[in-house]
Amino acid sequence: MLENFSANLKHLHRISTTNYEDFEALFVDYLETGCEILGMQTGIINQVNDQSCTIIAVRSNFDKLSPGLELPVGNTYCAQVFQEKRTITYVHVGSITAMQAHPIYQELRLESYIGTPIWVNSEVYGTLNFSSTQIRNSDFPPQEQEIVELMAQSIGRFIAAHQTAISRQQVVEELRRQNQKSQLFAELTLKIRQSLQLEEILQTTVTEVQSFLEADRVVIFRLWSDKPGKVVSEAVVAGWPVILGQNIDDPCFREQYQEKYRQGRISTITDIDKAQIAACHAELLSSFGVKANLVIPIFQRSELWGLLIAHQCAQARQWSSFETELLQQIADQVGIALAQSQLLEAVRESEQRFRTMADSAPVLLWMSGQDGLCTFFNQNWLIFTGRDLDQERGNGWSEGVHPEDLQQCMETHRTAFNTRKDFQMEYRRRRADGEYRWILDKGTPRFTPDGSFAGYIGCCIDISDRREIEQLKDEFISVVSHELRTPLTSILGALDLLASGVLRSQPEQGQRMLDIAANNADRLVRLINDILDIERIESGKVMMTKQVCDGANLMNISTELMRNMAQKAGVNLSAVPKSVRLWADPDRIIQVFTNLLSNAIKFSPPDSTVWLRAQLQEESEVTTDDSGLSVEARQIVFQVQDQGRGIPADKLETIFGRFQQVDASDSRTKGGTGLGLAICRSIIQHHGGQIWAESTLGEGSTFYFTLPVLQEEREALALDPTKPTVLVCDDDASVRAVVQTMLKQQGYQVIAVTSGEEAVEHAEQDMPDVILLNLMMPSMHGWETLEALKANLETKNIPVIILSGLMPDARESPHPGVSDWLIKPPDERLLFQALERALTKPNHQVKVLIIEDDLDLAQVLVTLFEGYGIETYHAQTGPEAIELSQRVIPDLLVLDLILPECDGFAVVGWLRQHNRLRRVPLVVYTAEDLDQSERELLKLGQTLFLTKSRITPEEFEQRVISLLNSIVQGREGESNHESQTHSDY
Repeated sequence: MLENFSANLKHLHRISTTNYEDFEALFVDYLETGCEILGMQTGIINQVNDQSCTIIAVRSNFDKLSPGLELPVGNTYCAQVFQEKRTITYVHVGSITAMQAHPIYQELRLESYIGTPIWVNSEVYGTLNFSSTQIRNSDFPPQEQEIVELMAQSIGRFIAAHQTAISRQQVVEELRRQNQKSQLFAELTLKIRQSLQLEEILQTTVTEVQSFLEADRVVIFRLWSDKPGKVVSEAVVAGWPVILGQNIDDPCFREQYQEKYRQGRISTITDIDKAQIAACHAELLSSFGVKANLVIPIFQRSELWGLLIAHQCAQARQWSSFETELLQQIADQVGIALAQSQLLEAVRESEQRFRTMADSAPVLLWMSGQDGLCTFFNQNWLIFTGRDLDQERGNGWSEGVHPEDLQQCMETHRTAFNTRKDFQMEYRRRRADGEYRWILDKGTPRFTPDGSFAGYIGCCIDISDRREIEQLKDEFISVVSHELRTPLTSILGALDLLASGVLRSQPEQGQRMLDIAANNADRLVRLINDILDIERIESGKVMMTKQVCDGANLMNISTELMRNMAQKAGVNLSAVPKSVRLWADPDRIIQVFTNLLSNAIKFSPPDSTVWLRAQLQEESEVTTDDSGLSVEARQIVFQVQDQGRGIPADKLETIFGRFQQVDASDSRTKGGTGLGLAICRSIIQHHGGQIWAESTLGEGSTFYFTLPVLQEEREALALDPTKPTVLVCDDDASVRAVVQTMLKQQGYQVIAVTSGEEAVEHAEQDMPDVILLNLMMPSMHGWETLEALKANLETKNIPVIILSGLMPDARESPHPGVSDWLIKPPDERLLFQALERALTKPNHQVKVLIIEDDLDLAQVLVTLFEGYGIETYHAQTGPEAIELSQRVIPDLLVLDLILPECDGFAVVGWLRQHNRLRRVPLVVYTAEDLDQSERELLKLGQTLFLTKSRITPEEFEQRVISLLNSIVQGREGESNHESQTHSDY
């Protein structure tokens, strides 16, 4: 047995040391030797994996067993060897029940078998096995198993050595190929990148690729999502069709191939006739004479831009992986070149946009390099200086700097360049017309993306006008400061004297000091109001509350307002009203009238006359303004004429400026702020009119202003039902006219009658709120009229005020039917107080809540309302106002907007959420000017907006008490209606 084993080892040594020409000879020798040693008919070397078993070499009498035969691994005896990775032996397969159905046994009847794994690089490569149709008499001895295993180990070493040699060869070959590809790629890339022009890049690409591949045609096919693709570059061998510039719309390509290319897939077709492609696509390629093609997608920033396509037209062609990989890299470089070309174009467009923007910028722009020399000036700079670019480049720009500013200007530039910091300076630069203008020059350093200093960019702005405005502002502040301090000095001086008590024994002097303080306080208020007025009007912060109004009414109101001033000055005031419909803010127009009349009276000598007249211009076409009202193109010209000292011709325009007066001493001797005419001009301009003055020294001046005229309406305007109606009964026409005018100016509606009979008739028919009754009248005198009114159930509750030349009799108590008694001629203040008392119903206790943080002003308002017997409450903060309004449920709120803790807007917002308070009447009494949107936020019930210091205390009293009366009357009307309704049930 040992002798046989030794001989077998010698065989193995011989095989291991023999140089075989190839593996086939080696494997045959091993299999021959193994069959001889084991005495078996068949020897096989297999390569095995999980699925199949492939014969590499075989020595057998069975013709079916041949190299290359592949069998399912489960159908071979090798399956168990591969699975268990150890030597497996069978002595008599037929005696093993589980093996009797095995495919190999059924087909070849192999009874005995020995197989062992072949290990290559620590992995089972396959098996070495021997088999025979003869049954063995005994098991394979260990020596035979060991010989087979040694043979398998030797075979494994030979295979591993061969694979290592092949790998080395492949690596060398791959390195050679990569080196060749890199050289070719570098050469092609260099040629492609020699230009940044898109057309040259694409043409160079197809030319170089066609030359390298020796293809019949190479094209670049541009793709678009919304239109057919187009051949944009082509290199083609002579004799084949030229397809450059063709638009190709291939439905097959769009539907089946375009999405694949978008995913980055490459298409290689070696033979169009044999390729599995759509018939329509094959037909298209055939029309271009294509036999084989290679298609590489070109991407630009991850988006499919187009295709790099190589065509072989003469015959089919096998495209190598080397060619495919090289073209793919070239396509990538084309994509990069496309992006760079696009970026370059974007840069060029950016530069062009910069130049366009710079040239259209309303400033002077400049740019310098690292050396501090200027390289660029925009068109506005060149226009401003009247010089060309070459003259300004470098330091040429400094030639236009004022000599006195040049040194400081250059030093500022040098310092900024040395420190790389922003700079700003002002200096004078010569304009094209030779005038030096003040310039604001701002510069900021420029840096490249890597942080390197690139120079400066800057802009210059002509600030001459701004400097002039600043000078005017300084003068304005100086004047305002003087005008404020002068009255303040008088006020403080007078009040200090009174507070010290030194005038306690001199009441006349004390009263004089009070008058001085009051007059200067009025002057101070006028100044502040005038300053605020002109600023707010010109800035558009004050809205003109325009409405339809009558020119004659505005003239009459203004004349009456100024009559007292004229009487004190001994000046006659003559007005010739002109009735014409206007679309205007009546308060603002009255402000203009009173300002012009006040000036005329102040500068007129005693016993002279000031005239107020109006004249219509010629009629013209009718237009529509932004409010939708029909406005005639003609205008009305108002004029205020005096017989004063006159105005010099050079002052006729400047007097409409701020703080401008003919004589600087006028503000002290005549009063005024020097802002009145500026305010007048601003108001008139906001109404679409003009204002100017004409004058003759020593004879007087005339001020004119125009306003557009509204087209006359065919029907009279309806009366406002919320205004109280007064029935005036007097047989004297002059008394009726005077009283009627006084009442209408204060917002009352008037019915005037001449007899007691008419009074009774109209009282029953029109149900006025108050009756003013004269006693001494013919036919039916006043007492009879009063008796008839009180006897009528419809009119008995109407308050009656006696207006008579007779004194009331010495009754201990007033006449039961008389509300009040006034003596002719009526005092205006007493008349309106009597009317307010009559209109304030005694059967309802009116409650007013004043919301004001200023305690002094709040006390003034409380005193005013309590004078009418009105129950008055005061809240100083927003939360206090909310709490008190819930507890009191007032009939009227008087609200300031600037409050501690929460403002007036917040208070109104809360009241709107309260069922019983969301419709309460409101008077917004504030120093703020409100726009329309703010007014909408503040509306509750009936709402008045009154501006502090712009409305006098008398006007405030009259308007607020009128509102209260209308509220009470409305409530009583609702109450009467409810009572009547209730009784109907």
